[in-house]
Amino acid sequence: MRTAAAVLAVALFTACAPKEEAPPPPPAGPTLADFAGTWNVASVLEGTPDTVRSTMTGTADGTWTMSLEGRPNIAVTASVSGDSLVGQSAEYESVLRPGVMVSVRTASVLSNGMLVGNLVATYKTPTGDQVVRGTMTASKGM
Repeated sequence: MRTAAAVLAVALFTACAPKEEAPPPPPAGPTLADFAGTWNVASVLEGTPDTVRSTMTGTADGTWTMSLEGRPNIAVTASVSGDSLVGQSAEYESVLRPGVMVSVRTASVLSNGMLVGNLVATYKTPTGDQVVRGTMTASKGM
């Protein structure tokens, strides 16, 4: 009888013990909607003193373009990876190297209301691809 009472007491104690709460889920990462809008971009490539200015415009549904003054819009494939906006441009004629085609890949994060990140420009030269790294910053346009 004592054994049955002891087993019953342990069962009641266990059933009445406070349950451990699951930790809260981590905050959701950014989405394309968090980056949507028009951004005034300043890009600087290594070894070049010139700043290339462009405008990047994107929507929450993933439709993004890059604009360079006096040129048609350039399609950009945009996605989010972790906390970063990743963009891959279509090929276009380089601003810094007239007559040379280039595509640009960027990865940037939101920091104090600005986009800050890195870029890789891949130039299509007669001797093969040439990769140049750089940085970019962007402020939200009106």
